[in-house]
Amino acid sequence: MTIIIALVFYSINVLVSSWSSLTGFYSTLGFFQTIKFFIILSFGFKETIMFHSFVSLIIISILFGMLFSLVGYKVSIGKGTDGKRVGLFGGVGLFLAAFAPGCAACGVGLASFFGIGAGVLSFLPYGGFELSIASIGILGFTIVMITKNMYVCKIKRLNIEKGKHKWNNN
Repeated sequence: MTIIIALVFYSINVLVSSWSSLTGFYSTLGFFQTIKFFIILSFGFKETIMFHSFVSLIIISILFGMLFSLVGYKVSIGKGTDGKRVGLFGGVGLFLAAFAPGCAACGVGLASFFGIGAGVLSFLPYGGFELSIASIGILGFTIVMITKNMYVCKIKRLNIEKGKHKWNNN
């Protein structure tokens, strides 16, 4: 499931950054040729953005998939999430990951989709790349917090007090 979600996240970023090319291609050659063109764009996407943006996009895609898979697994086994703190960090990490997964100035992510590109983010020292680093850190922290108590077994202990046997759930 992690790989599927990571591929979907990566594909959405390719779609957002290549939207104008895809719409022009669709109006000329049709749906199936546009799908073929999109696949070619997906494989060659690393050539259209800076290397550090591509690496951060891949890392964020994998972390994004891991986080969704872990949350889905915890919900399916009935443990839920670890509370509001993890939900807040996860939400902020996912927002930053979707907002600027590579570098916003490169036209990847929701920043370019909303028209916040190189002009606005040029005021940041690294052109928006620091948002990617922050989202990697926050997503990594959230994944650690979610997996922290995932496999803690609750074993009943026998408590012997002055001849009385009593079971505790500690």
